[in-house]
Parts: sequence; C-alpha cells; structure tokens
Amino acid sequence: MSKLKKMITLLVKLFIFGCAYLMPKKKNIWVFGAWFGHRYNDNPKAFFEYINKNHKHIEAVWITKDQAIVDALTREGYLAYLESSFSGMLVQFRAEFAFVCQSLHDDLYPACISKKTKVVNLWHGLPLKKIMYDVFGDDVTNKNIVGKLFDFLSPYEQIRNDYLLATSIETQNTLSKAFRLPKSRTLITGFPRNDVFLNTIIAPISTIDKPYQCIYMPTFRGGIGTECDLFAQYGFDVQQIDAILKINNIVIVLRMHPVNKPPQYLIEEIKHSSNISIDSTADIFDSITNYDCMITDYSGGYFDFMLSGKPILFAPFDLEKYKQQERDLYYPYEEVTLKPYAYTWPQLIDNIVAIRQEGLSCEYQKDYNLLKQKFHQPLGLNGKLFSELLYQQLRDI
Repeated sequence: MSKLKKMITLLVKLFIFGCAYLMPKKKNIWVFGAWFGHRYNDNPKAFFEYINKNHKHIEAVWITKDQAIVDALTREGYLAYLESSFSGMLVQFRAEFAFVCQSLHDDLYPACISKKTKVVNLWHGLPLKKIMYDVFGDDVTNKNIVGKLFDFLSPYEQIRNDYLLATSIETQNTLSKAFRLPKSRTLITGFPRNDVFLNTIIAPISTIDKPYQCIYMPTFRGGIGTECDLFAQYGFDVQQIDAILKINNIVIVLRMHPVNKPPQYLIEEIKHSSNISIDSTADIFDSITNYDCMITDYSGGYFDFMLSGKPILFAPFDLEKYKQQERDLYYPYEEVTLKPYAYTWPQLIDNIVAIRQEGLSCEYQKDYNLLKQKFHQPLGLNGKLFSELLYQQLRDI
C-alpha cells in the first residue's frame, strides 16, 4: 500500500474513531471478539455464551472478520456481525463493554471502540512464559516524521486494556505487572472457559478396558502459521509408538497451538495410525474434560487442566533452546511443573504407560495440589461459575 493510500485509510479511520467518541453508549450492549477476528473460541466465546444463556437483558454481539462465523452463530440464534459491516460498526460504536482475548486492535475493529467503552481483556491463558511488557519492555522504534504522523493519526491502535482477568493472587501479581495495569483493574474471577470443569460431569479416568485418552498440547513457537516440528528429532516414530499405544490401550491426540501447524510429513504418517490423531477443532475446551491426561512443555494450558484433577505430564524436549530463542519463563521450570520429565518421545511414552498402569504417587499428588492452590482461587466459591463471578464484578464497575 502506497503512503498516500495509507494516509487516506488513516484519515477515514480517524473520522470513524471520532464518530465512535461522539456516539452515545448504550448500557447493556456488550461486544465480543477473539483470535484476530478469525476464530470463535476461548474465553470470549465462553463468556459470550454464558451471557446469552443467563443474562438475556444484555445484548451480546459477536464481532468477526469471517462470514462463516457470522452465519454459524446466526443459525444458533446469536447476534453476530462482520467487524466492518454497517451493523457491526454501529454496535461497536455504542458498546458499553468490549471483550477480547488478544488485544483490542487484533480482535475487534479498534477505530469503532472509543475510550468511553470499557475494554476487558479476558486473555487466553495463564503465563508460564513471559508475556507483554515483560517481553518487549519499553522498546522504542525511532521513526521519521511520516511514521510519527501515522502514529498520531491512529490513536486507536495503541495498546489498551481497561480491565484484565486473573485466577488467584499469584496470577494477579504476574498479569498486572505484565500488562501494566493496577491490581484493582486485574480482577480475580477465574477464566470463563474453565467453567467446563465446574458445570460438566468430568469423565472419570478410564478403566483398563477403556482407552486412556491423552492430549498433547505444546506451546507456540515461531510466527503465525509456521510449522512446529517437535516430533522426528525427539524420536517420534509413528509406527513404533502406535504399536505400544495399541498394546496398552492408550490414545494420543496431538493439538498444536492455534498459531502453529504440524509438519506435513507427520500428518501423512498419522493417517495410517490407529491410536494417534491430530485435533484441529475450533475450540479444545469443547472436549478438554474428556481427556484422562494432558501432556505439555511450556504451555499455560496445564494451569487450566489442573482444575480437572487429572494427571499432567511434562515433556520439555528443548527447554534450554526454548528459553534462549523464544521466551524466558516467569518461574524456574522445576518450581511450577511436575516430575518425571521426558526429554524424548520414547521416555514420554514410558511415562504415560507407567501412569496408566500404576497411577499417581503420593508425592506427585501433593505437589499437584500445592500448584493448584497457588494458581487458582478456591473452587466453588458460593457455588458460582467463573463467568458469574466475572459478571458480578463487571456490574459493580
């Protein structure tokens, strides 16, 4: 895009931003978006559906860049609009609250959200690896006068979060610092997506005659849409592993981070496997309670899974390399994870078989419960869902 076209676009968006400021807000219009406007999942989805079900006086609207999502939600009886459609822009102009899980400028149409609309970042996971300002700090890019002019004309693109969620005092301390928000605006409510662990009858761990279902959920690496290969170089032999799993009646489902994809060779090899598969559904939290065990490396998803009380196995195949090339961690890895670790796939399969056959040691269960207490407030507070706790705090704002 030429500089002239960029300038025209900026002026148009600045005009829209001005309209958003002048437009009176309507109490009880709440807009929701997630994952760069291309997905219907995560905390915004969970809270959106909770509001639609339990607080019908609120006009909850899903905003997206994807017409297929609009069509699917409309068929289900929800309100949903494209972000830059007339209806989508109008509802964003008038919103009392805007809910995102990445950022305002990623998940919604930021020029339509004035500073009179309260932005609540529901975020997308508890951090083991460093995030936000704890990663990029106060890095300042020296720009020429044109670059500075573009920044001046696009105030809606600035990072903005009026409120943020946490799950305990520990995570409130971490997240408020990472986002540079006061603790008073970092609300300890728990994550709406974790309501599934409270309002669902969690399937018991499979007996020996039923498949023991494991989900492998590594953290992201590299950029958006890149392949993530944590398999061949760490001994992932599809035929050999599949045979061991079959003998022990174990199933492994591979679930890559939303910004990554599995290598193509692996997809082809797994097509011929009976006990290994790849999950690419829109929202893992629709099925997360069905699994008997989670496997991860540095993904904060294990903090969520702790609410199930089921085993979590750690496979930090590339721990030192990850810390050097990707992200540093908030805690020494050994302090907030559970042993035994696996550094290759054969070791990991041995650990899965051992837990399947022998169960959890007393020491493991003790450490598990201590971590759960650290990262989650007591469950069942007055018998309320995390979404209800969030709703109540928002009503008091």
